[in-house]
Amino acid sequence: MRFEKPKKSVRPDFAAGRIAELERQLATETNETRKGELLSEINEWQRSRPREKRDAGSNSQDRY
Repeated sequence: MRFEKPKKSVRPDFAAGRIAELERQLATETNETRKGELLSEINEWQRSRPREKRDAGSNSQDRY
């Protein structure tokens, strides 16, 4: 089964739900090849998950 790479602008809740679903599938999978595919897909989704923005007041201002 081939999966499509997620877009970089994926909603955080959607990405988290997809990752959770893939982890559930991984927990019950017995085929080692399929486990590798699921792990790869989980990693891809984790990389595409939007990062939380830092507090605007703490943007490296204490460096100067």
